Amino acid sequence: MKTRAEYTVIDFLKDDSFLRSVLLLTDEDVAFWKNYILENPEKEQEMEAARQLLLSMSFDKEVYSEQEKLELLDQINNEIKAVRKRKIYVGFGKILAAACVVALVSIGIVIHFKPATPASSNLVADETSSLALEKETRLVLAGEKTIAIEEGGDILYENGEMTISSMSQQDKRYAVDTESEEVQYNELIVPKGRRASHLILDDGSKVWVNSGSKFRFPATFAQDKREVYVEGEIYIEVAKDPKRPFFVKTSEMQVRALGTRFNVTAYRDDLSQMVVLVEGLVEVQSNDETKKKILQPDHMLTLAGNSMDIKVANTYDFISWKDGLLQFRSQPLSMILAKISRHYDLYIDCEQDIKDLKCSGKLVLFDDPKDVLETIARTISLEKPDSKTVPMAYEMNGNTILLKKKS
Repeated sequence: MKTRAEYTVIDFLKDDSFLRSVLLLTDEDVAFWKNYILENPEKEQEMEAARQLLLSMSFDKEVYSEQEKLELLDQINNEIKAVRKRKIYVGFGKILAAACVVALVSIGIVIHFKPATPASSNLVADETSSLALEKETRLVLAGEKTIAIEEGGDILYENGEMTISSMSQQDKRYAVDTESEEVQYNELIVPKGRRASHLILDDGSKVWVNSGSKFRFPATFAQDKREVYVEGEIYIEVAKDPKRPFFVKTSEMQVRALGTRFNVTAYRDDLSQMVVLVEGLVEVQSNDETKKKILQPDHMLTLAGNSMDIKVANTYDFISWKDGLLQFRSQPLSMILAKISRHYDLYIDCEQDIKDLKCSGKLVLFDDPKDVLETIARTISLEKPDSKTVPMAYEMNGNTILLKKKS
């Protein structure tokens, strides 16, 4: 079971006591977290990042009265207390949502809205039927054993052992075959509608695997090189090892790195594949070996058909998903809706005449999709040449949703 001493930014944002200490300033909770940081000084940076994120979701004084602020905070607190009630929203494909404050920041406007009741997902379990696992995050071992992974669970490969930790159960440990001469590959599958998963590989490299993705990796790397395969999206922080270059391979390209941090997007249904470099240096080569380029930090490489292009990028816009966020700046509405669709395993589309309109904002993706869509429809600003915003509404038919201009 993950303890508070092991918290990440996401864990702080899901902790009801931490939320109360920041949003409600309750004496007991404030005192607890002051003492916590004295006992865990190494967590100060992550805790402060979570606190700043919550504080950035400030109230618009022109919108809320003092009484409305108090009522909203009380509502947030009540929703947080509902964490253990295990409510399930059936109308959206039984999507299970975590309790948290959700905000959409659009053109300087910050809106708070009702958090959803949290998921009560399955705990880490041993072998289960493939039917039950189809919509669960799961790890398929080289010997074809399948292990269900709780949302928020971490996977660690170290010293010939695999450890799966979760926030609600004791750690589970499995022996890893380190004697085999042949590299044994495991596969982590994160279906659409599931939160990103985190794992630490045998060499110490850290990987985040996004929704709708498959990540193949060896339990133990070879002596001369390190190779992994991705279909979907990963963010990776490669451990330095000059003697063993690191390769991330997709259906269209391979990325070579020694020690660096970057994001790879290679979904099967996308028309292009991308690499966004945060730190270090990588070499990207198409699988047909006709195109090869070196990528510098804060740049994005796009491979589409026969073209390989590089441009400057705000890297956090492309890696924010690993922190449970969706940040976007002047991106087409259709692209944003595609990301939300994948995250919640819904089909979300918009009218043809607003698909290419640009949109800026930030979503904290801990809420039920219905609330997210209602907030987008109410508050998101589409950037038109005349600087006017477009009010929107949405229609829902089962798991299909159409976003349109409000009539």
